[in-house]
Amino acid sequence: GERGMHRLRRSSKCYDITLNKKDSKFNVNLIADVEYNEPGFQEFLEYFKNAWLYIKDQNDIYHLFINLGLCKKEHELPLPAYIKLIKMITDLNDIIINHCHSICILTEGSEKWENAYKLITKLWNPPEQRPLKFTRDENEVNLFFKINKLIK
Repeated sequence: GERGMHRLRRSSKCYDITLNKKDSKFNVNLIADVEYNEPGFQEFLEYFKNAWLYIKDQNDIYHLFINLGLCKKEHELPLPAYIKLIKMITDLNDIIINHCHSICILTEGSEKWENAYKLITKLWNPPEQRPLKFTRDENEVNLFFKINKLIK
């Protein structure tokens, strides 16, 4: 693509991942209201991990935006899926501390996931972490990204 417009995209009926070089955003949309599908979620986690390996190889820095949706859904991600997602983020911490400005997760249940994340990081307790925010307010996302940046 044009310089600065480099986009890497991977979609399925369950998720959509886009790396947008122009605004340094790694967008992850877990598409609302499809029934949870374990193999599909495992595939998503694999692409998520590979995207971070690609970002590291390119020596780029991205903001990570995970959109889990705000509407009340018939099919919510089950707790084990959230835990796998948070575990994947923690497994990638060595890459994330150098290649991720900050992480923002937009979700209806932001308070409960914030508490779950705090509990997990208390148990895991890495020496360094990038700022991570759970929110249900889309305006907070851009503000959080503006404030939290790595200096290259």
